[in-house]
Amino acid sequence: MTTVDKPLRLGELLAETIRVYGERLWPSLGIGLLAALGFVIAFAVPDVAAIVIIAATFTACYAAATRLVAGDRFAESLAQVVLRGTVLVVLTLVVAVPFALGIFARAGDPLARLIFLLFAVAWLVFVGFSIPASMTERLEAPSWFSRLGHALQRSVELARAEFFHAVGITAALVLIYGLLGPLLASLLVGFGENGRDVAFVLSQIVLAPFFFLGLAVLYFEQSARALSSLGRS
Repeated sequence: MTTVDKPLRLGELLAETIRVYGERLWPSLGIGLLAALGFVIAFAVPDVAAIVIIAATFTACYAAATRLVAGDRFAESLAQVVLRGTVLVVLTLVVAVPFALGIFARAGDPLARLIFLLFAVAWLVFVGFSIPASMTERLEAPSWFSRLGHALQRSVELARAEFFHAVGITAALVLIYGLLGPLLASLLVGFGENGRDVAFVLSQIVLAPFFFLGLAVLYFEQSARALSSLGRS
């Protein structure tokens, strides 16, 4: 489904994400429900377990969003996530857990929080493309270990294609998600007498798809950018 076949600027990438979201509205909201379910479970467990659950939810949503952007139906996207479960479990530990720790770090110093956030974004760019790569590339590889190795190698290759561009796009998606999430949740608190946790979960159904679809579009955009760089060399 994706039409990304050339490098995109920030505004173009966000517009493409909105286009995909609008054209695949119900499957995209399925991603939102998956994210919301992850947070519901995370709210009910201790902090350490919550980080693991949020990380696993991040991986599953990112992987499913990649298949949605590629044109799959929601059920097929989830089936592909299950099919690649072994690789995705390892990538959750390598990619999503460090990212979640950086995002949710409870540092008292604002500068320290900023450093953790920058680390989380840079780490996601450096190794995070391995999640969509595992969903779309080397599907015929004989073993999960070879698929894992290719996915991580591919992530580094794509990050190197234009690292600071990818960092800027990812930071923008994190910022949009981080700013609009609490705002929408605060609006929902008074609507229908929702509690804060309920309002936050409801906000995820709407906002999480944009975030994960944006990351998936960035993966395809970086792939096009890497091909464009090879063509010029």
